[in-house]
Amino acid sequence: RPSTRQLWLAHATAARGSVVLDPGAVRAVAAGRASLLPAGVVKVEGDFSAGDPVDLRDEDGTAIARGLVNYDAGEIPDLMGRSTRWLARELGPEYEREIVHRDDLVLLGATRERAHRGGA
Repeated sequence: RPSTRQLWLAHATAARGSVVLDPGAVRAVAAGRASLLPAGVVKVEGDFSAGDPVDLRDEDGTAIARGLVNYDAGEIPDLMGRSTRWLARELGPEYEREIVHRDDLVLLGATRERAHRGGA
């Protein structure tokens, strides 16, 4: 059952941009209820700041989730495709964090229904 925070995120916020995920990240977020890590990001759309709501989309453009992003839009391209360990080692420990933490993420529409039935 969605929490009040998740209901707010899904229905009372407007996305300020989008983060496009590779197929592995789509599976991890949708089926595994995982956080979105930089390694799974392939593209950033829009102009948003850390803390803003963003849509998480597959490569076909379908919104699968909405979450509160931990980075500004301009920071993410330098992080895309990299592991959090690599980022921490090369850029510092403040970069060893998720793009969107799973506690700040809610599945949208059909994705949520498929996840509840056990598929992605």
